[in-house]
Amino acid sequence: MSDASSYMNGPAYYSLSLVLWGIALVMTAGAIIGAIFFVTRRKKIKSLASLKIIEKKPIDLDALKTKYLGLIDQAERNYNDHKIKSSVAHQHFSLTVRLFYAEALGFHANILTLSDLKKTNYTMLIETIEKLYPDEFNTLEKGSVATAAENARRLVRNQ
Repeated sequence: MSDASSYMNGPAYYSLSLVLWGIALVMTAGAIIGAIFFVTRRKKIKSLASLKIIEKKPIDLDALKTKYLGLIDQAERNYNDHKIKSSVAHQHFSLTVRLFYAEALGFHANILTLSDLKKTNYTMLIETIEKLYPDEFNTLEKGSVATAAENARRLVRNQ
């Protein structure tokens, strides 16, 4: 019969540095997997429903209308003095009426797209922005600045 001790080995001893390296590798792999999980997960989509409501403050609507009508007049004067192009004037009008709605009504019109605006009840604003859009992004500079300015003024006056 053969000696059983020749088939058995003693316990394997690992150095402490190998154990620490193994723990570090497992922790690193876990951190990478965790980072991948958090970076690639879906973000909450901002929509009309998730916008915070702007607190209503008492405002002097007449003074506000005067301010925004002055901004519209200034953009039209800049266009007539050849300081800005037609598309830039249309962008000024669009931004001006959006900021007016933000300040007067507490509605985030200044950060919403036209498709977002179409989901709201502000029909006058939507119609005005729709009229400004083609000329705002038109590179041919064919839009009538006077008509656009009057549309913007009408919106501000009638609010």
